[in-house]
Amino acid sequence: MKNKIKNKIKYICYRLLSNFTFGELRKQFDISKKSAELKLLPEYINYEINRANGIQLREQITTPEIDILLKFQTLNKIKEIELKNKVKNGKKIRVCFVVTYISKIAFDSVYKAMLKSDIFEPFIVLYDAQENYFKDFDFEWQEHLQAYEILKNKGYSVYDGFDENKNFIPLYTFKPDIVFSSDINMDVIQNHLSNIYLNTNYLTCYLNYSINTANNYPYHYNNRGVATGWKMFVESREDYTELMKYSKFCGVNTILTGYPKLDAYAKDIHECVIPSKIDNGKPIVIIAPHFSIKLEQEHRNWATFHHYYQYFIDLVKSNPNINFVFKPHPELRHRLHWLNIMTMDEFDKYVEEWNSLPNGLYCYDGDYIDLFRKSDLLIQDSGSFIGEWLPTDKPCLYLIDYERRWRTYLEGFSILGRKILNKYYLCHSKADIEKYFKMIMFDKQDPMKEERIKLKDELFINIGCAGQKIVDYLTEIITD
Repeated sequence: MKNKIKNKIKYICYRLLSNFTFGELRKQFDISKKSAELKLLPEYINYEINRANGIQLREQITTPEIDILLKFQTLNKIKEIELKNKVKNGKKIRVCFVVTYISKIAFDSVYKAMLKSDIFEPFIVLYDAQENYFKDFDFEWQEHLQAYEILKNKGYSVYDGFDENKNFIPLYTFKPDIVFSSDINMDVIQNHLSNIYLNTNYLTCYLNYSINTANNYPYHYNNRGVATGWKMFVESREDYTELMKYSKFCGVNTILTGYPKLDAYAKDIHECVIPSKIDNGKPIVIIAPHFSIKLEQEHRNWATFHHYYQYFIDLVKSNPNINFVFKPHPELRHRLHWLNIMTMDEFDKYVEEWNSLPNGLYCYDGDYIDLFRKSDLLIQDSGSFIGEWLPTDKPCLYLIDYERRWRTYLEGFSILGRKILNKYYLCHSKADIEKYFKMIMFDKQDPMKEERIKLKDELFINIGCAGQKIVDYLTEIITD
């Protein structure tokens, strides 16, 4: 009987919202056409076209998508009231953090802050973006089990999203009240979680697993799935501006909190833990290759691993007094296999060779900020690491595919990404890598350091307390 009444209320709200106009929403956020005036350099044109499309859609006032958005936000209000009543009755709010890649965890400080709270009961459900490979490649299943053990050993309350027969266990089985997701496209898991934001069972919060540095405007700013969710926590001033001024959804559920993953930068350096093999006082260099080899979206072909993978091994061997960490994007192995560059077995043997070297280590864990802080240099062609490395105040060699022109290459990045890249050392060849490697690691020179520190302060807020800010915000809402 109680569920029937609840469903009836939700249905009535759907009906009431049918006459709600987007014009009212515009007044709430005081959006003017003047805010859309753009005065940027010509090389930003692709990004600006995406922005303009968002503005044009937004100004159509009443669109089916806006109607859906407003209806779901009203449903979210109803679910919010239910949680307030649950707290008033002395019960805790079950907060589920959905994990699909162990290397994409961004919520640690949020989880820990909730453990200290009187009203939240946080836990993790581990799913797997590589579920499709479970039956054909046993090592994928073994890596999933390994990820589960890693999370459990870190002290998280964690449930496996698959049973011992590799069958998917539905999310509702774990009875969450609030679900935190860090991946917009949850349909990578055979559509099992594709409607995670479009539901009537729990409130959803989006916390990006990375800092937005890619020129993928529809994905990051005009995604209907995230817009229909309850809250979207944003990591940088740049992203907040994009969502509030230019997104077709006006950032209706957006809160600027800072990025919880960066909170690890605030703890004492002596508390940072890294693998014992490289914790020997020698300098540490991280090599972090991206997976984006020969993508259909040419402007986002960042990866250079297919050019340099043997060179990386040679670099490790020729510098025995420096420790090297191989930290690839989790999708790199599958991309190499799909393109017939390396088989799965060949990639695994490559990893084994790294680990066999006295100063080499393969890093699979997603908890890498401690490693960042104790390292001296990052060599990468990645996306999210562009921003996540910046708070180290240390230098970065950014690898650019020598088959690409710099002008077209730059179009693959957001405005924030371009700002940071301009403060890194850009390498178009092995000669460039060797030049800057010698300058930084042997000559101990870093002429752009002060510029990076200034940029970090301009872009990011609440480093060290972003997770607590999110928990305080949610607590205020639910206990109001």
